Amino acid sequence: MRERGVDPHTVAFGLYLAAMMAGLLMHASWLQAALFGGLLGALIELSRRRDSDPRAFSTIAADAFYPIALNIVFPAMASAVPTIQGAHRFDTALYAFDARFLGGNWSARLEPVIGPALTELLSLCYLLFIPLLFVHLVRFFFWQRERRAAFFAGLFTIYGIGFLGYLFVPAAGPYLAFPDLFTTPLQGGPFFRLNQAMVAFGSNGVDVFPSLHSAISVYFLGFAYRHARREFWWLLFPVAGICVSTLYLRYHYLVDVICGLVLAFIGLAAARRNSWHSLSRSPTEAHSTPH
Repeated sequence: MRERGVDPHTVAFGLYLAAMMAGLLMHASWLQAALFGGLLGALIELSRRRDSDPRAFSTIAADAFYPIALNIVFPAMASAVPTIQGAHRFDTALYAFDARFLGGNWSARLEPVIGPALTELLSLCYLLFIPLLFVHLVRFFFWQRERRAAFFAGLFTIYGIGFLGYLFVPAAGPYLAFPDLFTTPLQGGPFFRLNQAMVAFGSNGVDVFPSLHSAISVYFLGFAYRHARREFWWLLFPVAGICVSTLYLRYHYLVDVICGLVLAFIGLAAARRNSWHSLSRSPTEAHSTPH
């Protein structure tokens, strides 16, 4: 058996699942609580099996849990978070924070530069997030498996903490909460229309604070800087575009993006911690772990 501390993403994602389960139990939403409680139990058991017997199947099963759970809990929050928080949203507080400390609402401040071409370009950048996430998950799960543990440690630490933000600070975003703030409508071409449709279909209604579009994209950039410097330069412009697009397209407040950037660095620290742990294991343990 190998000795190891509890992984940061196990802690972060486990705390999120536990918080959701507890909140739903407090509101007597038994079926929803059972969903999050069942996932929490699966996380604990899979992590225990991986740590006690780190052979290929146990490791793969433990790692596969996270992307599967991600696709279950994100849409489930559309009804689960309102069950816990009611109709209250924190848009007014986020708007007030931007106004007091960050120079006002930056979605509105960007109105002078709005144009169809820029709207189309930044819509494309925003859309790139999903294929970037998919490609990174597939790549590290199936091919670059030697980096999978570190990559997953950082990525799902970000998701765990970020989803706690969705739970405790649910918000709709400037375009929904303050439509009268804007005098210039956004207009674009097919990418703009596709992006609008995907946001309308895919949002769970509480996914604003922090900006996980920013957090995860910058995490990809930082991970590439450490492990694949040429890839870093290829990603630099699209990731910058994703971060700007969250404000330009009126989906996020500036405080969301700033907290997303902080969260990205927390994820990178979690990934580095995992790498250091792997390097510090004995040669016997290192050879026993599947790549």
